[in-house]
Amino acid sequence: MDRRIDTAVALAFAALGLFMIWNAGNIRIGLYRDPVGPRMFFYVCGAMLAGGGLFIALQRARHWRLSANPMIAPEGTADEEAYPASARRAFSLIGVNLAYVALLGPLGYLITTPIYIVASLYVLNQRNYAVTASIGVIFTAFFYVIFAQVLNVRIGVGPLTDLFRELGWINL
Repeated sequence: MDRRIDTAVALAFAALGLFMIWNAGNIRIGLYRDPVGPRMFFYVCGAMLAGGGLFIALQRARHWRLSANPMIAPEGTADEEAYPASARRAFSLIGVNLAYVALLGPLGYLITTPIYIVASLYVLNQRNYAVTASIGVIFTAFFYVIFAQVLNVRIGVGPLTDLFRELGWINL
């Protein structure tokens, strides 16, 4: 196994975590302030990604420097024959997550989330498109109803804002 790939993937996750922390500062704080606030989830997730990625990258770099060999003995279990692990899959998932974050503001939760779920499952080799699309739509609708309707969390719906306002589904 090549340590350089592990280090690159770990640094990519650290960069994603730092990106999340940086972008969390742009989240608007509502009129009702609470001790946790809407940014805390993203700060915690970003810190975990950044910290874990940096820890693994530093660990790999230290072992690499001590042995002067970029190859290490494989660890864990072997990949399943039909489902090998790959750096391409990891970087594709990072790209899908970055696209989700970038499109969430302009397109809103209801449009972006099913596309995100379908794209993520596609990267993970889920090829039953009817099941994948159903999972995306059901997950999105379920959590929209729970958070936006039951818990009154403000969730952006992008271009559907006017329609949802007329139907009385949001009060923005």
